[in-house]
Amino acid sequence: MFPTVQIHSAQTDCPVSTLNKNVIHAFGRLFFTVLCIFGLLWTTVADAQTVKIGVLAFRPKPETLKQWTPLAKVLKRSIPQHDFIIEAYNYPELESAVINKQVDFVLTNPAHFVLLSRRLGVSAPLATLVVEDNGVPLSTFGGVVVTRADRTDLQQLTDLKGKTVSSPDTGSFGGYQTQAYELALQGISVSKDISLLIVGMPHDNAVKAVLDGRADAGFVRSGLLESMEREGKVKASQLRILNQQQEPRFPLLLSTRLYPEWPFAALPHANENISRHVASALFVLEEDTAAVHAMNIHGFSTPMDYTQVENLLRELRLPPFDKTPEFTLHDVWTRYYWQSVSAVSVGLVILLLAVSLFLTNRSLKAKRLQLESEIRIRRGLLEALGEGVYGADYSGRCIFINPAALRMLGFSEQEVIGNDQHALFHHHRPDGTEYPGYDCPVRLSQIDGETRSSEDWFWRKDGTGFPVAITVSPNRTNAGEIGAVVVFHDITERKRHDERIRHLAQHDTLTDLPNRALLKDRLQQALSYSKRDNQRIAVLFIDLDRFKPINDKLGHIVGDWLLKEAANRMRACVRESDTVARVGGDEFVVLLRTVENEEDAVMVAEKIRNVLNKPFELAQQSLQISCSIGLALFPEHAQSENELLDYADIAMYQAKQLGRDKVQVFSPECNKQR
Repeated sequence: MFPTVQIHSAQTDCPVSTLNKNVIHAFGRLFFTVLCIFGLLWTTVADAQTVKIGVLAFRPKPETLKQWTPLAKVLKRSIPQHDFIIEAYNYPELESAVINKQVDFVLTNPAHFVLLSRRLGVSAPLATLVVEDNGVPLSTFGGVVVTRADRTDLQQLTDLKGKTVSSPDTGSFGGYQTQAYELALQGISVSKDISLLIVGMPHDNAVKAVLDGRADAGFVRSGLLESMEREGKVKASQLRILNQQQEPRFPLLLSTRLYPEWPFAALPHANENISRHVASALFVLEEDTAAVHAMNIHGFSTPMDYTQVENLLRELRLPPFDKTPEFTLHDVWTRYYWQSVSAVSVGLVILLLAVSLFLTNRSLKAKRLQLESEIRIRRGLLEALGEGVYGADYSGRCIFINPAALRMLGFSEQEVIGNDQHALFHHHRPDGTEYPGYDCPVRLSQIDGETRSSEDWFWRKDGTGFPVAITVSPNRTNAGEIGAVVVFHDITERKRHDERIRHLAQHDTLTDLPNRALLKDRLQQALSYSKRDNQRIAVLFIDLDRFKPINDKLGHIVGDWLLKEAANRMRACVRESDTVARVGGDEFVVLLRTVENEEDAVMVAEKIRNVLNKPFELAQQSLQISCSIGLALFPEHAQSENELLDYADIAMYQAKQLGRDKVQVFSPECNKQR
């Protein structure tokens, strides 16, 4: 109840009616504010909707919950605005939960999915389960017919006629229906020729019935026996498989054909936005190693075709295809006379419209032929292009690719179309590190709608990589989705040419030693590191003695050979981290990146001097030269690269003046004497 407000006009400057209006307006604003806050809270609660996932328990429910509970945590991390709960059900419980809308998504066997889809409107699968066995991903499964190892009277499926067979449930696809189909193909009806013992879920019960002697054989899903053996519940030596199949890519025990693994599907009432996010999270689940290991699966793939499952159910007349027609054609005509007359009338109208449709079809056919001609022209243009061209849809899957791209990448068209282009040939960088999908230029152009041109790296099918020049153009469809068209070409030769040009610009063409420009660059780096780390470096300036007479007398060919041999000998005297450069005709500079003291530098210089003093043998002719070496140190003699080179040069001239074939360390006196 609102409080009473008394207003005395004699004590206020405003009229009473005005004050009453102000109070009413204040309460109105307060009421509106409360409504907004309530609406915000209601939206937040609605956003935090709990999503339930029903899983069919073909193993004991505690084991099923233990296996699939990590999936709820993964989905929560991917879609934090919702909570996810995993519930384990047997067949009746899961159907009841679907009918009463107690679950939003279901994970069940293929036959049960077909039943739920036909009778209860469960949508097409969002994804197909991929299990893992000893590191091998499996997206298919089948049934197993098992008997005791000591039953020598049971060798093939036809031996089951007249025997008792255990099964967890007739609704079990892997534990009944796949085996019943195989028996039907061999002329054996499970309902007529075999005594069926229904033991209920989980499938373990069917194996126990065989071992206990209550059944001659049992029907179970593939993979169960391996799981029970790992859990210590059975030993392989106790059991034998009937009609055992050998599938190259299926390592588990098997008695039947292979069928798609369990589908993950949404119920009609499930939020479409949540369904898309859940599907996205399932497709990348295999990247969460801890989660897939906890669930003992490999992940989920795009939905497989469950048509063969439906064909099996139709052949066996199992639910939902177990009902026979209620009426003959005569019954239909008698009961639905007027409807039949109406249908005939409609047929006549359709017949009259057929002429118009025929004429329309002729026009459409002409347009179709024109369109096909345009498509052929465009395809011809794509095939004629020397550059690689491919297109990707909004999710990054390849929708077309031209022959030039296939030749460069080494794939076939069937291997590329429908698959993620980034995962196929754009997955790692040149250094082998993983290339994240969010950095892919195709993905970036789809996000911002911008055209990109850059250099990138592609991988061939055989695992080799090559540099490419790539242009990515966004491609917006009529539905508003943004795909992309990618044009690329191999730039390996251009890269090699550029690298060769860079090498020639920085190296001496005769000796392949660094030239003066590269020497200065390395000297600058060495000085920078030495100043930072408080280390000493040394520069040796080397001039070959008596080289000019040899070059003038024997010719430039011999002179060039002698220079290359001298360069090789000097290179062998220093470390990989040091640099030997040719800076003039017969002048060389050696940069020692780090030396402990002056004596170490002198020792290297003497080593070079001694090795150059040894004769150079050329076609029965012995050539003899020597060298004069000047040495300057940082920080003792110089503080910059130019000073180091100049002072080493001065010391070298001092060595020549002292009679050649010497090592001279720079000193201020050297500079004065020069």
